[in-house]
Amino acid sequence: MPSIYASVTLNAIQVNNETNAEHRIQTNSSLKTTANHQATIRPQYLPFRIATISVPISKHLSTVAIVFIVLSVIAFWISLFALMYYIYRRWKRHKLPRPKPTSPITPSVVFVDLGKRPGRPARHAQPNLHKFSPCRPPPSAAASSSLQCRKPLCEDYIRKLNLSEAYFAKHYDKCFCRKCHNPSTMDAKCGQRCKEFHGWIRFGLRLNEAHKKQWNIFKEWKTSYYGTSLDRLSSILSNRFIPLDGDQLANGTRFNSGHPDTTHCTTSPSIICASQPKFSVLSNFKAIDGNNYYVRVMLQCKQQADTIIVKGGAKSFQNVEWTTTARSSIVPFGLLIRLQKI
Repeated sequence: MPSIYASVTLNAIQVNNETNAEHRIQTNSSLKTTANHQATIRPQYLPFRIATISVPISKHLSTVAIVFIVLSVIAFWISLFALMYYIYRRWKRHKLPRPKPTSPITPSVVFVDLGKRPGRPARHAQPNLHKFSPCRPPPSAAASSSLQCRKPLCEDYIRKLNLSEAYFAKHYDKCFCRKCHNPSTMDAKCGQRCKEFHGWIRFGLRLNEAHKKQWNIFKEWKTSYYGTSLDRLSSILSNRFIPLDGDQLANGTRFNSGHPDTTHCTTSPSIICASQPKFSVLSNFKAIDGNNYYVRVMLQCKQQADTIIVKGGAKSFQNVEWTTTARSSIVPFGLLIRLQKI
């Protein structure tokens, strides 16, 4: 006898089978409906896809055609202009007149009557020859050509002093001799006092770079001139500053300026004043050209402005004297030499 549990189980299995069968039938019917719908939609969108694919192709073909047409038109016009130019050249060549052939020149025959005696040939008048004097240069040109530049002589003078080349800066040299310098012109080397430099030869001197930058010498210090002599030049250049009277030098000697005022160091803003005999002593020198010269030596300096004492009694700028008692306040940066033939 079957139990109640077995019958219940069989009923449940049958219900599940029927449910699954109905679900499968519904699924199959939905798939068929979807397939039929897609089959009806695809033919509708097919022309649109074909149209979208053909549009870029037609655009590309139209661009190529336009470029080809433009190039063809340009080539046509170039050919047309070339043809017109060729025709114009041919027409111009035929239009020019052709040179006519020249007939050969027949020599003319002169008939001479042999019965007559030939006359004497006429005497030709001799030309009146004027005697021209040779061109002479103007006096100024002749004088300048006869002058000799004094710079080589001064260089020989410096070599005989046995001064070290380390003292000099050759790129700052400037010749103001009568041959090389015109006193009526001004340049950056001499400024407003070119006439005072006339006849002098300037040799540049090296400065201590540390002193030049620290004190700003060329912008804040004044330009002055210090007259000296041959025997004192070496001690001043080795010291790099103008020493005061009585200062002990590196060689153990005491410095003596030879100036009238031994309590101060005397300079001047004027070349004429500093080159006076009381400041700059003359010496003799036999140059390489065989001549004897008087030599005058002077130093171009930069002087500290706040240490300058202007000496009174000067009637003009050419007699102005500056004095100072400050050491290391006068730095030479140029050597001036003037030669005067004996």
